[in-house]
Amino acid sequence: MNSIEFPLLDRTTQNSVISTTLNDLSNWSRLSSLWPLLYGTSCCFIEFASLIGSRFDFDRYGLVPRSSPRQADLILTAGTVTMKMAPSLVRLYEQMPEPKYVIAMGACTITGGMFSTDSYSTVRGVDKLIPVDVYLPGCPPKPEAVIDAITKLRKKISQEIYEDQIGSQVENRRNQKMQGRLSAWLVKHGLVHRSLGFDYQGIETLQIKTEDWHSIAVILYLYGYNYLRSQCAYDVAPGGLLASVYHLTRIEYGIDQPEEVCIKVFVPRKNPRIPSSFWVWKSADFQERESYDMLGISYNNHPRLKRILMPESWIGWPLRKDYIAPNFYEIQDAH
Repeated sequence: MNSIEFPLLDRTTQNSVISTTLNDLSNWSRLSSLWPLLYGTSCCFIEFASLIGSRFDFDRYGLVPRSSPRQADLILTAGTVTMKMAPSLVRLYEQMPEPKYVIAMGACTITGGMFSTDSYSTVRGVDKLIPVDVYLPGCPPKPEAVIDAITKLRKKISQEIYEDQIGSQVENRRNQKMQGRLSAWLVKHGLVHRSLGFDYQGIETLQIKTEDWHSIAVILYLYGYNYLRSQCAYDVAPGGLLASVYHLTRIEYGIDQPEEVCIKVFVPRKNPRIPSSFWVWKSADFQERESYDMLGISYNNHPRLKRILMPESWIGWPLRKDYIAPNFYEIQDAH
C-alpha cells in the first residue's frame, strides 16, 4: 500500500529533507487518508463492515469511516441500488466535498446482477447515477478484494493532477444537469412544461400540465416521437397526486439508438382526469385502461375506458397507496 511511486518524491538531502511538488504532496496526503462514508445499499455492506473489525483493520491504511457525507471523500456503493434509493444516493454524493471518489462494489451495483433481467425496481449500474472510479465485481466481493480495490484507487489518486480532477468532476455534474434537447426545443417554441432532468438511464424527463397534454402530445408526434413504448401510472404518495407516465421513442430508419423521452402528467386524487393519448398513439388503448383500472385515472375521449384486469363490480382502485381491500377486515382494522 505504501509502495506507490511518485516521480518527484525522490530528491533527498543529508538532513532528511524531501523536496517534491505540491501536486504530489497533495495526492500523497489524500490517498493516505481516505475517509469512506458509512453507508450501504444492500447485502455487500456486510463485507464492507467486516473491514472495520480487528481481523482486517482497514484503519491502518488511513481509512476512517465517517457518518456524515460532508466529512467523507469516498463512497462504496455496497449492494443493489433500487430506484427508490437512487435519489438518496445521489443526494449523499452531492453533499460530499471535492475531490471525491466512488467504488462500485458487487455485481448488483455494477450491472444489476441477478436482478438485471426481470426486476422493475433495480438500477442497472450505479454509474448511471454517479461517476465510478473503480469497479469491484463479485457476489459478494471478499474483504480482501475491497482492500485491493482501495489499493487501485490509491494508485489512481497518486497520478492525478488536482486541478484537472476537480474540473472534470464539476464538468460531468454540470453536463448531467443541463437542459435536455427536447426541453430546449419546447422553450424555443413557447410550449409550457417543466424539465425534471434525466432518469438513471439518461432519458430526458418532462412534466406537462393536464390541460396542455393533448396539444403537446400532437406536437411531439409531429416532432418525430411516433412510438409510445409504454404508458403507466403510479400513486405519488398516500393522499397526494397521481401520475400518468408516457415513454416515447423516435423510430427512424437506420438509427441504432433511437431518441427517447419520458413525460409525466400529474393530476389530483379527487376526480383525476387526463386527455387520452389514444388518438395520437393507438398503443395507449389497453395501457390507459390498466391505469384506469388500477388507479382510477379517467382518460377523456378514450373509446372504451373500462376495467381490464378487475371485474366491473370491483370497488376501489387497487394500486392506490391508501386502498383497503373490500370485505378484508383484518387490513381495515390495521389501517
